[in-house]
Amino acid sequence: MTTRFSFSVTDELFHHLESADEPFGLQLDVRVSGRLDEQQLETAALAAMQMHPLASVRQRPAPASAKHYEWELMQRPDEDPVLVVDCGDDAAADAARDSFYSRRLMLESAPPFRMLIARHPEGDWLFLKMSHAATDAAGCYRFMQSVLRRYAGVDDSQPDDMDVIAARNLSREFGSKSMAERLKRASSLLEYLVDSVQLPTRIASHYGENRAGVAFVSHTFSVAETEALGKLRHGRATLNDVLAALLHLTIERWNESRNETAGRITLMNAMNFRPITWRQEGVGNFSLWVNVATRESERRSYDSVLAAVTEQTQKFKSEESAGLLVDLLDMVQMLPNALRKALTGLMPLTGNFVVDTAVLNNLGRVPDIPDLAGKAGRITAIRFSPPTHMPMGVAVGTVTLRGELTVTFRYRRAQFDKHAAEAFRETFLKLLQELLAEA
Repeated sequence: MTTRFSFSVTDELFHHLESADEPFGLQLDVRVSGRLDEQQLETAALAAMQMHPLASVRQRPAPASAKHYEWELMQRPDEDPVLVVDCGDDAAADAARDSFYSRRLMLESAPPFRMLIARHPEGDWLFLKMSHAATDAAGCYRFMQSVLRRYAGVDDSQPDDMDVIAARNLSREFGSKSMAERLKRASSLLEYLVDSVQLPTRIASHYGENRAGVAFVSHTFSVAETEALGKLRHGRATLNDVLAALLHLTIERWNESRNETAGRITLMNAMNFRPITWRQEGVGNFSLWVNVATRESERRSYDSVLAAVTEQTQKFKSEESAGLLVDLLDMVQMLPNALRKALTGLMPLTGNFVVDTAVLNNLGRVPDIPDLAGKAGRITAIRFSPPTHMPMGVAVGTVTLRGELTVTFRYRRAQFDKHAAEAFRETFLKLLQELLAEA
């Protein structure tokens, strides 16, 4: 395998969206009922890195005039990938989590992730922070799966036909194949720009602080409660569509309760475009971000907002729509890195030209991870969230493991304090309870 390879267009996009005050890292937390062994976990992480190239890289230095960023595959990490902190109670564990995910990963040092063991009297937490420039959410989960499989001493195989580095070239798969196709997509982009004249709604801030950093609140639904959510699916709607519809309505209700308007609400929504033969394999960026928008007239009822969301997500699943963002990114690939970074913040679907209202990323029903048995006990909780930056002050991540759905609200300190974040979560849960009562 080559030891040097270029960033993909999506690697570069997420790299450019990051800043010192607003890290663009993924959150994945797993809790065990026992105590994790630091040395054994580090051994497992190092072994998993050998299996997944994008978990073993660092960014090569590049002058401003360079046309491409490059990853460099490392045989050994530059920094210790596993850290440990002692936490006497839940408050200390929450503080450790907030601090850990608020710090930026420096990609010039391998690996592009860090793991933190948060010691707790009732069972340790394992926090995994991975740079979005190196992988998407599904890849982050796959890496955690590898680490815990190796820790538990169970098989961690993957398909033989995988070429992860080559498959990251989404331009080859989804880019325009002809001038006619490019013109057709340009027309679609024009329609999108016309539709975006009304700027996105902002979530009403509440007791936000004038400082950087993120924090989290979560809620886990039982197996029975998770199954009950299926009552809210209509027609072609998926659980992801249901969650998106709920979040649109939550934002509207939240804003109205604080005497602020909620006109055009838009969510950044991740869609996994891995090859069907290894849908839940591969560490790397194989997902594309799309915008799912609703207006006031479409939010008059749950059914109407769900229909609007489902229509858009069905369209986004087509190759034509998936390739729109890829074509946009390809258009600027001939420019120097520094200029591309400046343009990224102005591009539709990606940056500050039309920064969305919030972020939603549903990992779905993920493959199981092994309990660590006599080594560290059972897996008792999981939490996931994607990154966000202001003025998108809220990112929602959902994951279903062993039949239980966990929803995590990541919020910027500039958006909410803890009480406000909990109130936003309760708005979401109360709305869901009302809809289930009517179903």
